Amino acid sequence: MERLQLNVRTDPGLLRKVDQKRLFLTAELGYIPTRSEIVRMALDQFLAGIEVPKAPARKKILRKV
Repeated sequence: MERLQLNVRTDPGLLRKVDQKRLFLTAELGYIPTRSEIVRMALDQFLAGIEVPKAPARKKILRKV
């Protein structure tokens, strides 16, 4: 699977929460997940709960010649 990079800037408080979640998940996963893994997990869960409406069909514009 191809991976593309997404850079995220955050405040120190949110970064502490990410690190706390890393340590919390260590026992469950058997290893310390990276910050990137935590961000991917969080985005996956967040986006799974959001229904994205379909874009309306685009109408073709016919030009008079």
